[in-house]
Amino acid sequence: MESEIDINGDSDLLQMLIDADPVDVIVLVDFLTDSGKGRLAMASEVREALESAKKKSKFSRGVLLLMIRELQHFGGNSFVNLFRRNGVPYAEIVADVLSHVGGTGGKNEPVASMELKVLEKLLSDAWEKMSAQEQADFSKGFQNETGPLGVSYAAIQAAIRRGGPAAIQAALLATGAFARLAMGGALAAGTSLVAGRAAGLAFGPIGVALSGIAGAHTLTSQAYRVTVPCVVQIAYIRQKSTLVTCPSCEVPTPKTSKFCSECGAGLAL
Repeated sequence: MESEIDINGDSDLLQMLIDADPVDVIVLVDFLTDSGKGRLAMASEVREALESAKKKSKFSRGVLLLMIRELQHFGGNSFVNLFRRNGVPYAEIVADVLSHVGGTGGKNEPVASMELKVLEKLLSDAWEKMSAQEQADFSKGFQNETGPLGVSYAAIQAAIRRGGPAAIQAALLATGAFARLAMGGALAAGTSLVAGRAAGLAFGPIGVALSGIAGAHTLTSQAYRVTVPCVVQIAYIRQKSTLVTCPSCEVPTPKTSKFCSECGAGLAL
């Protein structure tokens, strides 16, 4: 029964996943279940329920409750050990992941802000390992209202912190790196978005740098192999939910805008 599934008050996360594109939720299923192969800390009936929903590309409220509870259990495992039975709220998972990747957050900092800091840290570590040409190529994927940001990670970092398109691009690249590690380069339905939007960056030399950083942050325990990429994907889902696609030019624009920033067309509110 749904009423029996305790998700530690994460009703906001539940609603966000209810509203999400199923293809994006499928990515979470793959990270949680190790692409359907299963994990030591996950019961077989849970894996089967998630895989069944994935095949149908339909996620009921009950399945999403189950998914959140499993993520919370993996979060609890990262704090103590692999067999901890009690889950932890998503905010604690994000704070733990941020600390794990070497970032810092403030007390009572909003979850969305911590998610963006995780993206910043993963990409900044990869940036330091790129050549000058790779940095230039990487920078082309990030723009603000006036155009390309230029070869400057400080400008990219500032754009990510504002959320929206730059944060979505960062999350796509990071998710692609995790998928490359976890799935041997074979993309799930959701992560195939990376191939369409950032294939050259995700699977060229830049992708190698990102994958190296992703691996360094996930190989310490099975729990972090789940929580780190799941936080990245949830950050993507959250930022994507703040945008609307312009019906005229198909450029993503903040939902709070009355007009498209690219072509000036009016947006339905």
